[in-house]
Amino acid sequence: MKKLFNLVLITVLCVGIFSSCRNKGNISISHSESDDLYKFVAHFPDDRTKEVQRYLDDKLENGGDFSFENSRIDGTIALDNKMNFYIKMNPGSLKIEMNKSKNTYENYARMRKMGEDMGKILTNN
Repeated sequence: MKKLFNLVLITVLCVGIFSSCRNKGNISISHSESDDLYKFVAHFPDDRTKEVQRYLDDKLENGGDFSFENSRIDGTIALDNKMNFYIKMNPGSLKIEMNKSKNTYENYARMRKMGEDMGKILTNN
């Protein structure tokens, strides 16, 4: 019984230590695409969140209606230029999904380029 308790205790401690180290310096970026969906997911150090938020503000040119800075977002956004996408953003993480059939090719291409450029920015600094 004591061995089982020690094993459980060590496991809980290890999980706690590893989860507290999340996004302290690791960067993970993925792009995926199907016929209907473009998806961009990034995990990065928490202290780079403002840089990502400023980049989104600059590239999406939302007309001053709102700002991504200092925001936690989990929802669908529709911009004046008819760009429509789902975004989930927290410190150290960003997920964007765009349904291609609900957007023009130009808006899709713009979002894809933005995802590629954001990946380069995060990995080069």
